Amino acid sequence: MKNYKKFYEVGHNKYYTITADDDLFIATESFLNIGKKKLFRKQKELITGFKLLKISACMTHLFTELNNLKPCKKQKYNDEDLIVYEHINNIELKAKIQNSYEQVIKDEINCVEELKEQYTKEGETELLPKIKAYLDKLKKVNPMEGIDLVSPNFSGCNLIRTMLRDGYEHLYTERVNAFTNNVYLYNQDEFANLTICKITTVKNVFKYIDTFIYDKKLIENLLKSEYEEGR
Repeated sequence: MKNYKKFYEVGHNKYYTITADDDLFIATESFLNIGKKKLFRKQKELITGFKLLKISACMTHLFTELNNLKPCKKQKYNDEDLIVYEHINNIELKAKIQNSYEQVIKDEINCVEELKEQYTKEGETELLPKIKAYLDKLKKVNPMEGIDLVSPNFSGCNLIRTMLRDGYEHLYTERVNAFTNNVYLYNQDEFANLTICKITTVKNVFKYIDTFIYDKKLIENLLKSEYEEGR
């Protein structure tokens, strides 16, 4: 676990972050304690599962929305007061994601235009053709290339259609290649527990599903950890 940074542990799960292929991932390690419990000896751990979820820009927005949820009431359960939270507004969430992707390109265009203006004023004409060419290229960029926020009907995938009917929200679809997509769905319960499903489809036919469950405290610790890292 040399390159993994642990940020949270609860029950029989440990959570880490790792950067690989220029992407940030959250890693979930599940384990069981084996052997008899002794007073002065720590039990050995048996790793029972390990999985990774890429923290894309879309996922970061989802985590931020969950972290910002406000409590709306308390609910009694087995003589315990449980905090009930508001639900994430998926339409507003997707609008924020769309704006963030577009803003990245806008900021880059503004930066290059300022550079072009500076070089023009200073009479530095040698690099101007390259700057203009790069500017033209930037203006043609689709900031959402490979990312689809629109939820299609998934006519060839009964699993996804059923999950959407049962209360899951479509976060985004990531194009892997011409035939393969990763479809990300999520569900948030009233206690701000988040279930994320990564569903791989080939030609819109279901092939594989991976599920990740995070609570609000875990997400708070994740965002705090990344803030301290300066990401």
